[in-house]
This record gives sequence, structure tokens and C-alpha cells, in this order.
Amino acid sequence: MIGAPKGRGRAMAKMIVRSVGVAGRFCGRWQRFHVRRVVILPAFPNAGELPGVKADQGVAMADIKEYYERYWDNPDEYYDPTTPQRTALLRAHAAGLAKGSKVLDVGCGRGEFVKLFAEMGYAAEGIDISEVGISYARTQHPDCTFHCGPVEGMLPERKGMYDFVFSSEVIEHLFDVGTYLEAINRLLKPGGLFIITTPYHGLLKNISVDLLNYTKHYDPLGQHIRFFDTKGMRMCLEKWGFAPKVWTGYGRPWPFWKSFFVVSTKAHEA
Repeated sequence: MIGAPKGRGRAMAKMIVRSVGVAGRFCGRWQRFHVRRVVILPAFPNAGELPGVKADQGVAMADIKEYYERYWDNPDEYYDPTTPQRTALLRAHAAGLAKGSKVLDVGCGRGEFVKLFAEMGYAAEGIDISEVGISYARTQHPDCTFHCGPVEGMLPERKGMYDFVFSSEVIEHLFDVGTYLEAINRLLKPGGLFIITTPYHGLLKNISVDLLNYTKHYDPLGQHIRFFDTKGMRMCLEKWGFAPKVWTGYGRPWPFWKSFFVVSTKAHEA
């Protein structure tokens, strides 16, 4: 089920459509107002833009892990204002699991959601590629289990072990979406729950971004290299064996959600 506008949200959406229609006819740019589904994958940001890397050093694919070590260099200073909203959504959509269910947070960072799942009565684990992030998580949440490395490294040892996998704001950073989704599918039990979040891109939001904030939003030096609308996300989930059940979002009101919150089940082996 995809959230729909109500009340003032519907009126605002209609006003935006009318305004953009006028602007599009005026400047002849209407044909450009579509989701950016094709993304040129960079070999990561210019070296001069990375903390601690000199402009003449260059950044190779082998340095991606080092890049994310720098991302988590100061975990105490990390703050995401959407964490309470994601927490509320998780309590609503993941509360039906039996106590003791095995849960994995892929891309767990500092481990706050692993701690949440433990508080909900689940056997919670987290995995992240960053040794700095995992070291911090182990210090802050010593009663939880954390792994360091790529999610596919958990196979085949943990194949079919988990009742629920959560992965928040990860897929948009990945070169190899297929390996990531296939690994999550194989880690889940048949019928297992998968919840994913990633920045939302819908028509009205894309129009607004195109008109007002294109360069900042699609930051050519930023970390996001994948951009998903509903069609693209559904295509990826279904291709790798998932059946999407609930589509909602958070961070802003629809149709300008900051991110998707998509609840799926494992329909078949990837």
C-alpha cells in the first residue's frame, strides 16, 4: 500500500502540478521532468573531497572500505533526525515476530537499531563494513552481536538463519545491488521479513528537485550513486525474490518523503 496525500497535502500536490505545468510550457523543459533512473557510477568522489586524502592521491575501488572507515571516524558526533521516525515505523511493522526471532541489521553503523531489536525481545545482530563503526557498536551495546565485513561474507554459514533483515540507507551507496539483495534473500528463512529504507524519488519530488535543488540533491561528489522510484525499487526487490507488501516513507510529508520505508517478505529463493 502506497501512502496517499490527504487534506492540505492533496491541495499542495495539485498546486505544484499546476505550477510546474506552467513553468514547463514556459521554458520547454517538461520532457526532462522524469526520474533519473540511469546513473553514471563514479569511481567515488574526487580525492580532494575526501577527508584525509590529498588531491593528488586518487581513490581506487580497493579504497571503498577505507572511505567508509573515514565516514564513521567520529561516531559520537553522528546524528540523524529521522531515527525516531524509523524507530516508530519499525515498532509498528516488525512487532509481530515471535520473541527470540533472529534479526540482522545490514549496514548497522553504530548499532542503535540492533539495540532496538534486542529491546523488542529479538536475538539481534548487526553487520557493517566499517571496523570503526562496529568497534563503537560493540562498546556501546556489549550485549548485542556484531560482525564486520560485507553481508555476502555471512554465507553460506548463516544461510536461512534469520527471521527478519533490516537495512536502512545502504542500497543507494552500492555498486553491486544484486549481490547485496541476493545475500539478504539467502540469509532469510522462507517467508522471512525484509525492511529496506532508501531516499525516495517520486514524480512531484523530482520535479521540485529539478527546478530548485538539482546539483545539491544529486551531489556529484556525494556518496549516493543509486536513486530509486517506486518502479525501480519494486523491480529490484522482485528480481531478487521479495514480495513488497507495504510502501510508506518518512522525513517529510508525502509527496516529498525523504526516504522510502518498504516492507517485503521473502517470496522465493533468489
